[in-house]
Formats: sequence, C-alpha cells, structure tokens
Amino acid sequence: MKKFGLLCSVVVSAALAGCATQEGVRPKWTLHAGDFAPITPQKTSKQDVERLVGKPFMSMVFPNLSEEVWDYRYMDGVETHVAEVHFDMQGRTKYYTTYKDRCVTGPVGCR
Repeated sequence: MKKFGLLCSVVVSAALAGCATQEGVRPKWTLHAGDFAPITPQKTSKQDVERLVGKPFMSMVFPNLSEEVWDYRYMDGVETHVAEVHFDMQGRTKYYTTYKDRCVTGPVGCR
C-alpha cells in the first residue's frame, strides 16, 4: 500500500511540474482577446503591455525589421489563439495581431 501512495505522489508531482510556466507568464486559459484591446500603437510601451497581459510566452527580435515581437496564447472558447505584439526598437507598440493557433498540440506552435 505504501508503494501505491508513493507512486501516486510521483505521478501528481510530475503532472504539476508539467503545468508549471515561466514566472510572470499567464496561462492561456486566463487571457482573452479583450485583454489586448487597450494596446494602442505608438502609445503603449513594453512595460504597459507586461502590466496588462503579463510576460510574453515567447519573444523574438528581428533586427532587419527593427522590431521585437512578443507572443501570447489565449483561449477563445475551446480554440487556442495567438496574439503577437510588435514593438519598435524604442519599446513602443507598432501594432498587434491575433490569429488562430495553427498547431495547438506543440508547446510553441508550428513555426
């Protein structure tokens, strides 16, 4: 019986570890499309975006385009969507876009 209890503890610990995310990154089921509505081009800074929707799930810098892109995942019903916030090199929002996630089974999408 003790072995069963130990096995259950290990399974629960592994499951919880799999649910862990980076500190400050909000899980996709806590974000919604409306959370991105206050983001205004040329007026919203990186700090404002982080305050509104948390740290990005993933960020990329494109030096040739002079921009940095932050990716967020959010739920719309049962579908996963992506929100990309594009910043200029001064840290101001250029624009943001949203679309249905093309690869919901992968941890970072199909890129």
